[in-house]
Amino acid sequence: MRKRQFLFLISVVVQLNILLYFGMPLITNALITTTNSLLDPTTQPKFLNSLPSPVKIDATKGGKFNVEISQSEQWLGLYSSAGADGVYGTGDDVRLNTTVWGYSSQGQTGASNFAPTFVAQKDVPIEVLWSNKLPQNGHLLPVDTSIITESLQKALQQGYVPTVTHLHGGHTESASDGLPDAWFTQNFSATGPDWVKSNYSYANDQQAATLWYHDHTSSITRLNVYAGLAGFYFLRDNNENNLIDNGVLPSGFYEREIAIQDKQFTTNGQLFYPSQPSGTGAPNPSVQPEFFGNFILVNGIAWPKLEVEPRKYRFRLLNASDSRFYKLKYDDSKEKFYQIGTEQGFLEKPVVLDELVLSPGERADIIVDFTGDSGKEFILKNFDAQADANTTGQIIKILVNQPLANFPNATIDTDERDGLTTQLRPDKISLSTQTGATRKLVLFETKDRYGRKKSLLGTLADGSLLYDDPITEKPTLGTTEVWEIYNATDKAHPIHLHLVSFLVLNRQPFAGGMIPVVNNPGAGGTKQYLQSVSLIGTSVALALSDRGWKDTVIVQPGEVTRISATFDKQGKYVWHCHMLEHEDYEMMRPYIVN
Repeated sequence: MRKRQFLFLISVVVQLNILLYFGMPLITNALITTTNSLLDPTTQPKFLNSLPSPVKIDATKGGKFNVEISQSEQWLGLYSSAGADGVYGTGDDVRLNTTVWGYSSQGQTGASNFAPTFVAQKDVPIEVLWSNKLPQNGHLLPVDTSIITESLQKALQQGYVPTVTHLHGGHTESASDGLPDAWFTQNFSATGPDWVKSNYSYANDQQAATLWYHDHTSSITRLNVYAGLAGFYFLRDNNENNLIDNGVLPSGFYEREIAIQDKQFTTNGQLFYPSQPSGTGAPNPSVQPEFFGNFILVNGIAWPKLEVEPRKYRFRLLNASDSRFYKLKYDDSKEKFYQIGTEQGFLEKPVVLDELVLSPGERADIIVDFTGDSGKEFILKNFDAQADANTTGQIIKILVNQPLANFPNATIDTDERDGLTTQLRPDKISLSTQTGATRKLVLFETKDRYGRKKSLLGTLADGSLLYDDPITEKPTLGTTEVWEIYNATDKAHPIHLHLVSFLVLNRQPFAGGMIPVVNNPGAGGTKQYLQSVSLIGTSVALALSDRGWKDTVIVQPGEVTRISATFDKQGKYVWHCHMLEHEDYEMMRPYIVN
């Protein structure tokens, strides 16, 4: 991605010589796995195992925390067979364990199915040492060496595994943001060019929000996150604490994390990541246009169940998948979502939804009301066009089969007949006055020299740009800018800005002509310009659930999406598509706040 090594003439012989010289694998057994040796999701039982609840790290009083990144064997809800009795859920089931990477807190033995959840308090800063304790024997998954930097490739050849953790949605200083080139290896033996320090500082100086942390290493983010490097980070403030203490919001056992991911597995239960080249002469292993798994995991367990009481629950939803969008809806049309928050904080009042769309990186804070549903069962389904009704179209089963505990039901309003009246925040969500630039940015799709799809960011003036091209976005410290993001591709992209929370202003269709310019220096592909842009009709009104503070927004094809953000910390940050295959292969650009 940066100062590419585009190893155009590498042959299998040369790669083998490298492997023999260093004695460490750059490519793994996943490379030689065929579709015949993949685990068939239709053979696996669904809704048999309980939804795990991640370990909590109480950071509300501040302090320093050591979180280890390590490898372990975990059971992700996969089975080789039902055993002699032919019935799943009995003592003779033959389970399949999976080698995964994960985060674990001090005192925790090994990585768990899903990383521990930080619970932090507004204006109570913490420090975290993200300790890379992975085994020094190369990457767990196949690495495309044509898209990585020379320094990162050298580290991998020596058996090191680069990692760096980004607090997604965090209002974080640049040195602790987890920039893609701030990576480091085991014991900090090698570091990337943007690495500054080992102890990351989180000021927690923002409103209560559902944040998450995940790996963000240059060009291998998709692999590191897929291997297991992701977890929740709940930031609370006095307003949220009051809502909990006064019984307005569900809390404790009635507040549950729900992180949705799609994966593929080999027949022996190991993670499989496709790596076959899609273009002529492309390297093998190769980056993919997108990745869609055929298993759904929630908090690290395949198709779990959640047994609940007939009361209100708070679900903190996260799409932690590589490329898959989720269009979530219950199989019972009477069951609704009551959204109370977007990625960066509470809405003013709850909003009732029949369905909820989450793109990669997006979160939603929702209430589900099971009051009066005793004895019922619900399946949370995915109706996105990419979903298979028998596999990826199903997420989790909710069974309302638990006795009602002697604990008050939350009082948040879920009766939409007379409007949802609960006030969730002490202030109104208001737009800051624009004091800085209006930037016209573009999402492009082209092909590289091998014919592989390649998505890029750029501007109307400068056309498509690579990560290493001169920085074009330089907001002045303290100013509020409007970014107009034109999607000139044929697919929706989730666009994430580091550092800031923003408000979506509107969306509007546009027309324009794509002008290709061949022989793009350094890229080996085709540079593009979007020209003759004209807006069509009027701006599209936002859904109520989109009118909250966000850090990731879906930009639809053929539309310009306008956002407003205030840039109030100095330093280098990035903005990018959160489809991980895309961000790993150039759909990311740095920006600098001066």
